[in-house]
Amino acid sequence: MKYIYPPFFKHINDRNLCQAGDTIVAAFSGGKDSLTLLHLLKRLKQDIPIQLIAAYFNHRIRKDHLEEQQFVEKTCCSMNIQLIMKSKNVIAFQEKNSLNLEHAASLLRYRFLTNVSRNHQSAKIATGHTRSDLAETFLIKLMRGSGSRGLSAIFIQKGSSIVRPLLVFSSLEIRDFLDRNHIRFYRDYSNRDNTLLRNRVRNILLPAMKKIEPKIEEHIFNTATIIQDEHDYFIHQSQDFLEKNLILNQVLSLDLLKKHPLALQRFVLREYIKRIKGDLLNINFSHIENMLKNSSCRKSSFIPGLALRCRKGYLYPDKFVIPPYSYRMASPGCISLREIGKKIEVKIIKILRTPKNNFEIVTPQSSIQFPLQVRSSRKSDKYIKINSGINQSVYEMIRSSGIPADLRNYCPLLLDATGKPIWVIGSPISDNFRVKSITNGPFVKITFS
Repeated sequence: MKYIYPPFFKHINDRNLCQAGDTIVAAFSGGKDSLTLLHLLKRLKQDIPIQLIAAYFNHRIRKDHLEEQQFVEKTCCSMNIQLIMKSKNVIAFQEKNSLNLEHAASLLRYRFLTNVSRNHQSAKIATGHTRSDLAETFLIKLMRGSGSRGLSAIFIQKGSSIVRPLLVFSSLEIRDFLDRNHIRFYRDYSNRDNTLLRNRVRNILLPAMKKIEPKIEEHIFNTATIIQDEHDYFIHQSQDFLEKNLILNQVLSLDLLKKHPLALQRFVLREYIKRIKGDLLNINFSHIENMLKNSSCRKSSFIPGLALRCRKGYLYPDKFVIPPYSYRMASPGCISLREIGKKIEVKIIKILRTPKNNFEIVTPQSSIQFPLQVRSSRKSDKYIKINSGINQSVYEMIRSSGIPADLRNYCPLLLDATGKPIWVIGSPISDNFRVKSITNGPFVKITFS
């Protein structure tokens, strides 16, 4: 313990991985890494007052899973550490969701650990991942063509809930600790099965690479750390983009997105899918590239578990609907249109100011009769646009402004007390309400924001 605990304690303090009063839920399987983690966390309690809980998830994959469970129970009992256990049929979950076995097992394990942590205040999940695990995962993800998210999959700290205190140690250092202290761990016989990709990387590829570069695991760790920092930056930027530009929390303007660098576009699309779908299960690089290339598609069936429409540069869920609405304005003021998350402001001005765009209008006060009505458009709605002379359908005006039919209700129609259309937002004002003379004031300024 005297050799391995000081760097472990330093790593905990340097990275602020836990504080006094925390509950640490240690992912425990009985293997050498998780057993080392449990011993070190128990020793940590002497320096930092924490509550320690071991959490064991039985995947029921191997024939010896009951023997492993018994070992886990006996170990926790001998160490006087509280143990919480659960088991589930991972293979059934894998087949149902079309996942590889390792991914399916990982998902269920982390769901279990998260549920355990939610039952305790100031809880953190600690896993036994080592620097060797990070190197293996990095190489596997590299072979599969992963981006920065995959290459940096094992973080020292993930959010505020997952910590990995053993990432400062290699697998050899862990084994040395157990041998020095004569600590028996449970041996997973499947680790010798080189038909599994991870085992081939662990047992064949990494040893061969170490003959060329003995510090390969350290170099991969440093590279992954750099990638993690850059990944965090792009995630922050993409979340900021969506907060500012996502329409009704579900509609994404691809035309606006494409004004930004390609790297950010990819991150934004991943974050968008995660928001709409709830996760990124089975989403890979090719799905994101197809979304960028096929912006004219009617339904993005290439997104697993999610049906999207892409019309006129807008991306939105297939079943997304803006319901019809109607509001009344008895006098100048401001009202919020809840269905579309926008506001219309009406105020009196004395001096004529030319509107900046088709999202505001100015009309003589003498032309307007209150109360005004603001509502979603109907098929029968028509008016003559300023300087047009043609009685045009409001539906056609909205289509011409670049809004797809599914999102038509995003453009409200404004009518006066007599039912005459004044303006559909995003298009020119009705000719009946145009300013004929700058001396016809005062004026009414109407702004859509």
